[in-house]
Amino acid sequence: MEDYLKSAETAEAVTETAEGFSEDCASETTVDAANAETELTPEEENERRCEEALKSEHFCLTYKLRFRDLAKFNLRFSLLGIGNILFWLVLVLSSAYLAFFWKKLGAQDRALIIVCVVLLIWLVPVRAVVNAARSAAYLQKSSTPTEYHVCDEGFVICQDEVRGLLTYDKIRRITETKSTLYAYVLKNSGFIFPRDLVGERYDELKAILKAHISGKE
Repeated sequence: MEDYLKSAETAEAVTETAEGFSEDCASETTVDAANAETELTPEEENERRCEEALKSEHFCLTYKLRFRDLAKFNLRFSLLGIGNILFWLVLVLSSAYLAFFWKKLGAQDRALIIVCVVLLIWLVPVRAVVNAARSAAYLQKSSTPTEYHVCDEGFVICQDEVRGLLTYDKIRRITETKSTLYAYVLKNSGFIFPRDLVGERYDELKAILKAHISGKE
């Protein structure tokens, strides 16, 4: 009899344990399903971040960059980039070396050297202008101008129904000329804010960028 009661108690305990395990599994399955439902795709996460950033929007800038804006930016990099500075240095040293032996060269050799030097001098700026022309042509094909929503977290940039968030920590440095403010995100690429296109918001934009990108100018 005692053995029967012990067996019954054991069976009851096993049953309770199995029921508890089943409940725990069901609970975990419910949680996993809920997490799967709330997990966002990259596109949805991007939209969520943009919507959150827009809640603190200060103002919106709307314009299309022109050929001259892009050309100035490309020329600025082509003339001041480290790689291009080395190119100019090599060109100057080579020219000095050729000048030293100039009198020993024949007329045809001199003509050939002059043509090569001229082509080399124009190689960098011409390439910069060509790239600017391509970029300008691409922007002109866009049906709508680019929108820059200036927010506390960064810029929400919209173009042709596509938008994304550029946070201030992604901007490496800012530089300014008499007519334009540049915000670099990479060594040779960034965003261009011409004074005449930005308009009366130019000083406010510059102040916001300087406040968030202290020490990177």
